[in-house]
Amino acid sequence: MVLLLLSCSDYGVARHVEVQSWTQPSREGGVDIVWVIDDSSSMFEEQEQLAAHADSFISFLTHVPVDFRLVVVTTDPERTGTLTVLTGDTPNLADVFAETVLASTFGSRDERTFEMAIWAASPSQNPDFAREGADLEVVLFTDEDENSDMSPQDFLEALRSERTGEVVVNAIVGDLPEGCASLVAAADPGPKLVEAQELSGGAKESICSSDYGALLERVALQVLGLDNTFALNRLPELESLEARVDEVLIHRRDRHGWRYEAAENTVVVDGYAVPPPGGTLVVRYFEWYGLDESLEDSGR
Repeated sequence: MVLLLLSCSDYGVARHVEVQSWTQPSREGGVDIVWVIDDSSSMFEEQEQLAAHADSFISFLTHVPVDFRLVVVTTDPERTGTLTVLTGDTPNLADVFAETVLASTFGSRDERTFEMAIWAASPSQNPDFAREGADLEVVLFTDEDENSDMSPQDFLEALRSERTGEVVVNAIVGDLPEGCASLVAAADPGPKLVEAQELSGGAKESICSSDYGALLERVALQVLGLDNTFALNRLPELESLEARVDEVLIHRRDRHGWRYEAAENTVVVDGYAVPPPGGTLVVRYFEWYGLDESLEDSGR
């Protein structure tokens, strides 16, 4: 970080020019992504919403230069079989993903979400998918909690036992503590699933969200390992704030640009403006001091 000091002699106010930069982590070993889809009878609307907005997830995966593999499994252990591995080279990837997440709703109501995630992520069980050295991102998509006796900690230990890269669990589930309902979904709470998500540092989203497009974009950023929220060291003079990604000027706008969140004093970057793996965001701004006290006292 570079700090410059300029002076404004007209009013006796010293203005600091703050320059901050952040570099995104790079997933050099690639990332293996497991979606676990609840296929019980209550999941029709949720699966439909996921399929209808599949492109919001896939477009980010294909836009960012990360080597990924993607599989979809259900929560029913009786429906295991040969996994279909999707990659950036899969023709019509968004359409194929949309078809795959429509996993039917004839599966068991005894959801074994943890068991199926472990099975899919195992190199010994699925060597064509699970790669040595690749990070693992699991996305749990269900309107009910995990029904086995396995604890969240045991679940994470089982996932990590056969993986050498980072392991993260993300949960798109019912809200705590009482579940949720909306025009497009209804769900029981998922405390065990949320505990696994929190222990691993993953993302949590409500399956009852009214905006699946934005939800899936956030999940895509998570599985790619990208940050989009950056804390400023000082309060900025907003009109002076400038953001660049790899030296390219980024416009201030809500979509595919950046915005300032005053409550958290952060810059939030959206969509294709998010720095790619290894990319650098640089923000530059004058520090804001407000009115000079002597001017306020004199009424000037």
